Amino acid sequence: MEIAEVEIYKLFLLVLVRFSGLMVTAPVLGSNSIPMRARVGLAALTALVVTPTLPQLGFEIPDDPLGFGSMAIGEFLIGLIIGFVVSLVFAAIQVGGQIIDMQSGFALMNVFNPALETQFPIFGFFLFIIAVLVLLVTGGHRLLLWALFQTYEHVEIGGFVAQPQLLWEAATWGREMFIDGLMIAAPVGTAMLLAYLVMGLIGRVVPQIHLFVVGFPITIGMALFLTALTLGVFVAIFDGMLFRAFEKVETLVYGLG
Repeated sequence: MEIAEVEIYKLFLLVLVRFSGLMVTAPVLGSNSIPMRARVGLAALTALVVTPTLPQLGFEIPDDPLGFGSMAIGEFLIGLIIGFVVSLVFAAIQVGGQIIDMQSGFALMNVFNPALETQFPIFGFFLFIIAVLVLLVTGGHRLLLWALFQTYEHVEIGGFVAQPQLLWEAATWGREMFIDGLMIAAPVGTAMLLAYLVMGLIGRVVPQIHLFVVGFPITIGMALFLTALTLGVFVAIFDGMLFRAFEKVETLVYGLG
């Protein structure tokens, strides 16, 4: 086997590792409901397409396992971090759904989400499905692959630099997850708070009414109606969250090289 062919194979493996990192944490693409063979096949196919388009490296990829392994770890972390940043958007949706469920009385009932292999509240699961559909319809999953492909313009093979300040800033982006969750739950949560206030006043005026029996149907019905009424607001908020997430990905790409 010629030296050039060996370099191509090693380059392909490193590209494959970078895309494999994305397949671990990225929403939809890294879903556990997608078979492992399909995810590996998508990563391999993408790496097969991307590898010939990369410029020639100004150095030789090391042959020793330690040197090659350290480069592979850096490549894997690039895809892993980018997928993690975008997955925070869906974590915010789960937070918002849990707030709505606590306010409406559905907090005692959870459903299993096969995409994340975790228990989801009813409204959280519903909003998660809507978000996944919006992501697929708008081509967000393709944007993820394209964003990772663009990383090669700023972070070449083996060019990963772990900057503690940048990585710490990426970790602090997790706090925005709770702010976005509150924004998602705000329309329904505010209405439910007013409903509880009104029912409390009614209970004080007419103590013969059993609010524990009457309250649950009222709050559940209001939550369903308001959630359906504010779906357009949720989609707009989700679109803004995705836009900010890809802006953060761009910040990471410029900072990791």
